[in-house]
Amino acid sequence: MEKEQLQQLFSKFGKAFREVTSFIDSSHGEQDRRLNYILDDAYVLKLNSPVSMWEERLQQIARLTDRYRAIGVYCPRLIPALGGGYSVMHEGLVCYVEEYAQYPICGEEVVLPRSEVIAHLGTLAARFSGVDLTDIHSMWSIIDLAPLDGDVDEKQENANLLTKALEEAGEGALARQVADFNEALRRRILEDFRALPRCVFQGDLNSANYLHSGGHFAGLIDFNMSGTDVNINVFANETNDFPDDEQLDQMTVPEILEGMKQEQARLLDVIWKSYTMNDLEQKQLPCFQKLCDLFQWPNVCSLRRWLKDDARRDKALALIRGIMQEKQEETI
Repeated sequence: MEKEQLQQLFSKFGKAFREVTSFIDSSHGEQDRRLNYILDDAYVLKLNSPVSMWEERLQQIARLTDRYRAIGVYCPRLIPALGGGYSVMHEGLVCYVEEYAQYPICGEEVVLPRSEVIAHLGTLAARFSGVDLTDIHSMWSIIDLAPLDGDVDEKQENANLLTKALEEAGEGALARQVADFNEALRRRILEDFRALPRCVFQGDLNSANYLHSGGHFAGLIDFNMSGTDVNINVFANETNDFPDDEQLDQMTVPEILEGMKQEQARLLDVIWKSYTMNDLEQKQLPCFQKLCDLFQWPNVCSLRRWLKDDARRDKALALIRGIMQEKQEETI
């Protein structure tokens, strides 16, 4: 867009700018356009297709970021439009303005301790469970479908991919065991699913969305994937631990399982400093953790790759069996 046209759009939010600092096109195709104009390193003028952003959604995000700031997690504010609301339409696109983040993004350059990043989750859930829940579900959701899900939730899709990989590896019996394990966990979760406490979360904790100050966690950007989720499901996903290639090669399966358990417990202790589970949550947390152990996307990607590697295949099979067997009596 020409500068004059941008100035006219920006004026509808009661603002003016001197220069376009940069432009980022993060579109997902012609039907999902996402154009971002950074103005004076102070504001971001965004134009999105209505399929990815709309006025009601912006209002939800504005209320949610207020809750994050209330617990000390910095988030850029949305700037209201002069005519009311947070958006105006421009050539079929939803136009809105957000503050340019006052802290730098971590990206790949700055690695933050996971414990620092997830500490706020317990605080948020403790204070805002049941508050202003949205009908849009977080991407981690199971049973309830997130916006990018098809006919099944993402972990069910991942389970299907893993069982298919096992069948292709000639492990049909184990594939059936994995499918049965997944179904049994879900049946157990469904017993209490609707009664479990929920909150609205940012929903996309990755380094591209972390802000830091002096190498410490300072805030979050990008609430497009935010949504309602079961608290302990988010906790289980964000504290999940899984071996990398080197750990798989160098450690025994019992050592790997013990390491996963200890790391998950260490990270959960950070959340428990501000959040106390009720009886149903204590009962169901192991089920959510087991779903994550076997069916979280990075874990499934690793397992599928290892199953095609002659040097790692047997240990990958043993790890799958070990995850299903460990504490199985407590979860199913």
